[in-house]
Order: sequence, then C-alpha cells, then structure tokens
Amino acid sequence: MATNQTEILETISTPACSYQFGRFSLQIGADGNMSLRSDGHAVGLTTGELTILRVLLENRGQFIKTRDLLECVTQSPRASENIVHGAVRELRRTLHDAELIKTERSRGYCFTGHVQVRTGETSDVIGENSDSGVKVPAAEAVSEPGGPQPFSIRSRDPFLIIALLVSAAVLLLPFGLAFAAGSWKNVTKQIGFIQALMILVAIAYDFFLSNAPEAEGPEARRAVAAVQQLRRCWRLLLASWCCLYITLLFSQELALSPAAAGNFAGQALRVITTFLNNSSALMLVLCYLVLNRPTIVRVAGRDIEDLPLIKGLCIVGGFGLLEAILVVGFEKFGHSDYAAIVLFGSDLLSGIIGGIAMALFISRLDSRLLGATGLLPIVPIVLYFYVVIQPFYPLLNWTFPLGREVPEHFDLWIMQLAFMFKGVMYIYVTQLFKSGRFQFYMICARRVYGNVNTEWRAFTRPGG
Repeated sequence: MATNQTEILETISTPACSYQFGRFSLQIGADGNMSLRSDGHAVGLTTGELTILRVLLENRGQFIKTRDLLECVTQSPRASENIVHGAVRELRRTLHDAELIKTERSRGYCFTGHVQVRTGETSDVIGENSDSGVKVPAAEAVSEPGGPQPFSIRSRDPFLIIALLVSAAVLLLPFGLAFAAGSWKNVTKQIGFIQALMILVAIAYDFFLSNAPEAEGPEARRAVAAVQQLRRCWRLLLASWCCLYITLLFSQELALSPAAAGNFAGQALRVITTFLNNSSALMLVLCYLVLNRPTIVRVAGRDIEDLPLIKGLCIVGGFGLLEAILVVGFEKFGHSDYAAIVLFGSDLLSGIIGGIAMALFISRLDSRLLGATGLLPIVPIVLYFYVVIQPFYPLLNWTFPLGREVPEHFDLWIMQLAFMFKGVMYIYVTQLFKSGRFQFYMICARRVYGNVNTEWRAFTRPGG
C-alpha cells in the first residue's frame, strides 16, 4: 500500500533505536538494518519476521490486521496471509511466550508485553544474522504503550468521511425540497443541476487540490505519465457527464412541451445528449485502456503516448453526425415516426455501449492492486449495478416511445440511482488518485502483464 510504503521509509530514516522487552532487544539502525538480540546474543530471524515484530512493537497494545502486516512485508499481489501466520508462529517460538503476541479473529495480532524504547546513535549496527557485538546506547527516552506511535498502520481518512457526509446530504436535498413544496414536479430538474454541480466540484478538486505523484527512475516516470493520462481521461469523463446533465434538462423542457413532436430544437438537443453520452462511454473505455495495457511506449529512446483519443472522438462524432443526418432526412420527407425511431435506437445503442464501457472500467477498479480497506473493496461491486441501469438511457433522454405509459416518476428514480452510483465513483476514484494507488498499480500491473507471454511460453514448453 502506498501509504504504508511512505511510512516505512520515514521510519527507517530516523536515528538508531532499540525496543527492550524482557531479555530481548530489537535493534534498528539509522540505515534500517534490524536485529533481535537475547541477553546480548543475536537471534536468527528472517527480514519478514523482524519487520512484523517491529510493526507490532511500534503499535504495541493495538491490534494490527493480518492484511496490513502482509503489506508491510511484501507488495506482491500473489502473497498469501499464511506468510504472516507462519512468521508469528516463529516469533512466538523464538520469544518462548505465546501470550506476548495475542490473536483475535477479525482483529489481527497485538503485542501485549511491556516495552521500553531507547533512541540514540549506535557505533555498530548488527545485521540480522550477525554475531558481532553491539554497543547499546544510553536511554534517552522511554515510551509506554500509550505513548507516541511512530509507525501508524491504519488511520481513518477524513476525506472519505467528509465526502460521504456531504454526498448524502446533497443526495437527499431534492427530496427534502419536494416534501417541503408538496410537489415532485421539479425534482428531476433539481437532481440534474445538483449532479452537474457535484461534477464541477470533482473537476475542481482534481485540478487544484490533487498532488502530482513523484517519479524516480524510468519505470516510475512511465507510471507517472500513465497516471496523468488516466487523470486527463477522468477529467474529460466528468466534463462529458456535466454537459450531459445540463443538456438533458433543456431536452426535458422541450420534450414536455405541447409541440414536442417534430420540434427541431428538441431533436437537436437529443442528438447532442446522445453524443455526450457516447463521449462519456469513450472516456470510460480510454480509462480502461490506460489501466489494462501500456499506453506509454518507448520509441527511439523517447516515451510516446499511445492513446487513441482523437480516433475515438472522430468515431463518436461520426456516429452523432449520421444520427443527425437521418433525423433531418426523415423529417424533411415527412417521416416523423422514422425520425423518432432513429432517436430511440441511437439512445438505446448508446445506453448499451455505455453499460459495456462502465463494466470494463469497473473491472479494472475491481483489482487487488487498487483494493483498499474497510468498506471500499465492495465499492466496485456496488458500481456494477450502474451497468444495469445504463440501457434505460432512452427514458432519461425522453425518446422512449412508451414514455407516457411507464410508472410515474420512474425516470426520477433512474436518475437518482445514477446520481448515487456516480457520487460513489467520484469519491472512490478521487481517493485512489489521492492515495497514490494508481501509480502503484501502473508499476506493479505492468510488471505482471509484461511477463505474461514469457511465463506462458515457459508453461507450455514440453517439460516446463
């Protein structure tokens, strides 16, 4: 996890210190080397076991989840929690006291013993299997279990809490206004405006309040460039949705007017909304491509972007132009019913394509490399429900032929569901950008994908 990686580096860079508990002492050097000593004699432990012991000591008195301990030891997506269980068993055997490390189901592990922390400089730092002597520094500070914890495994992000509370309040605002006024007539319009406003806030946050990731080395630079590609596609997606909701409001006004049939302005707005919906589907596909394959390629010693943005916009624009030509042609020759069929068919196809594009993007978010803690792992699963309501787009664009016969306020509930799912997506994706998870994904996933063909050939080779 990116947060844990940062905290590990910060802890390693601190002056040398030692954790004293009973006859044992965990020595930590300024360069990060660790060794466990018992009555002055070195105890042989692996780096993973020492790391887990260190984390438990630094968070003594607190339960640490198995997954968090595993992420401190390795960032491999194939790693099993059995690594942690085996390491804890070895630590208990070494310490000759099973009660020092307590276990509780669903809570993890906790170091329960009394610990003294000594900080200062040492003249010699022992490697984990070294038998040479060490000079223990004089005690400068002693920390009890309730003292400061230099290694924080898990802290609740205030961004998530604030974003969820604000989103819930905004989500319920139109219904509060409807109950207060005693009429549901304008709720759909209010939801559209509020959704557009929330999207503008999401765009503003991404532009002005997000931090650019740092890069050291060619691999990290390509990963950062890919993250920036993803960020641009995400911003264009938000902009497409914002324009779509605003345009839908004007399209609704004309659709409900007495002269709706054959209304040129209404038909033009519906073509525009379909174009915007197709544009948002394109941006979802581009986000999927950035997360699914290398879009920064090395050509003649230079990193070149390989993302079909222009080609995609040309295809979407051509589809919109064809729809407009067919509608105008049928209207000119007096076939208004055919023009309505073209509008409905285009919207239905657009909704289906949008659902497929959303499913592709969510399938990438539903990755262990992008997974988070708490409730966030179920977020991609919840977002799959958005795929289900995408084909209802003709109802929102008011081109569904039997729109007058559907249950009252059905379009309102569809829009409200879309509002809720998109709100969840804004928060989730923003959190992934904010935490650095996308950069971590770009590096790790590309390593795995880059070795797939080699590993497959080795797997299929006779005797492999």
